[in-house]
Amino acid sequence: MKKTIITIMSLFLIFTFSLSSFALDIPGYEGGIQNEMFYREVIFITGEPILLTGTIDIRTTVRNNVVTERYTYRLENIEKEAKMTRNATITKTITNNGKQQQEVFAVTNFKEVIDIGPLKFETDQKSSQWSKSNIHEIKPGVTYFAGNWDGRKNYTINRNEGNVMVETKGSTVGYQQHWGTTETQTLQHFIQYDGRGDDPLKWQGTATVEAVHNRTLDYAYEANAPSQISFRGGYLLTEQQENVLKYTYDLPRFSADGNLLSQRNLGSNSFSLDTNPVNKRLNIPHMRDIEGHWAESNVLLLASLEAVYPNSSYFGPSLPMTRGDFARAVAVIMGVELEEEPQRQRSIQAQQQEAGVFLDVSRQDPNHKYIKAVKEKGIMVGLGQDLFLPNQTLTKAEATTIIVRLLGFENLAPIQRYNTGFRDDANIPLWAKDSVYVARELSLVSGTNDGYFQPQKPLTKAEATTLLTNLIHYLQRELRYDYRERILNY
Repeated sequence: MKKTIITIMSLFLIFTFSLSSFALDIPGYEGGIQNEMFYREVIFITGEPILLTGTIDIRTTVRNNVVTERYTYRLENIEKEAKMTRNATITKTITNNGKQQQEVFAVTNFKEVIDIGPLKFETDQKSSQWSKSNIHEIKPGVTYFAGNWDGRKNYTINRNEGNVMVETKGSTVGYQQHWGTTETQTLQHFIQYDGRGDDPLKWQGTATVEAVHNRTLDYAYEANAPSQISFRGGYLLTEQQENVLKYTYDLPRFSADGNLLSQRNLGSNSFSLDTNPVNKRLNIPHMRDIEGHWAESNVLLLASLEAVYPNSSYFGPSLPMTRGDFARAVAVIMGVELEEEPQRQRSIQAQQQEAGVFLDVSRQDPNHKYIKAVKEKGIMVGLGQDLFLPNQTLTKAEATTIIVRLLGFENLAPIQRYNTGFRDDANIPLWAKDSVYVARELSLVSGTNDGYFQPQKPLTKAEATTLLTNLIHYLQRELRYDYRERILNY
């Protein structure tokens, strides 16, 4: 009997949740990846992985809370004489429940045809079952999500020469935030071949596919080579996407004439597709009082991002950070959407008479729109009835609580009695203790050289920029590691 060809189950769907103008995400639940030019997916032929390359055309319509997505796949591998076409229509029904969002998917149309040499594998909606659901939890600065699906496809081989049943259990987990997006899909396939004819061939196999999409917003300081220039250098902001596919398989092995051998075909491999970086040069700050300061690079970064006032000649790194200025810094580094300015045709008097977001924050306050934004996102709250106290200094305990609340990690501290590890643990307010514990575990905060946290100490501007830079690094690297490398290397 001729060599039999089998594809791992190609579950069909694209998850469209973009934080970037060119975000690609994982293109479906088939275990494929893409960049701006190519889509690639792996199928398995008699234990041999075959890499298919091609294109996906995606058409999306939205009506009420239902999203309809139509996909057309055209893939091939010329060397292996392999071609695949896939057409799918998926509906996604969205239900919002406060800070959570539930998504339920359904297939309304599906057809897939795979030709490899003389063999043709076909399946359609009548021969396939599929069920999937996602849940999103929306925290002030990060949205976390997870999902599961189960599917079954029954392929016919050359119309009447047998069939292949592929059952798949899939899962996805990830997050979305300003400095990065990561989604990791894991697909576990059970493949059962049932041949017909004079010499029916029967075998079973398994394959696991992990597809990872990561978008990272990164920065680097670019020094200028000429000495006779008005600025020494500046920061470059770069956005890039990495897409990794890793697969392992346990399939039968066949002889040259197509007979089943006793040995198994075991193996693993991986490949990646990256997008072209998108670059943006940032503002050049000219602060004269931070040169040589221990927090100089942190201050320059936040000033370049305009999280702290970039056009001032003096920063005052040792001065206390106010609540209003901290609200501005947090809103900017987290990419919080700001309210548009009032329309010009409205009189200045009418604008001045409008109530601010807090009683003590007028619309003329330079930080008004930032304070309003972080309040609406739940990142910072007022003190007392309708008061924000924008000019009041911020303590280290307060700042730490804000950062942990932004991440949504308030409940990660132990339930039982515990110690934060600082020598002045007893002086940490009860309302801040969980946040201080979590922040230390995540290396977002540290103590003095002799091990004190100093929770009630006013946070200086230099300390504030360092705390926020630590937050950026966590969002860029540590969070990604937990959702990508740790899973891939498990």
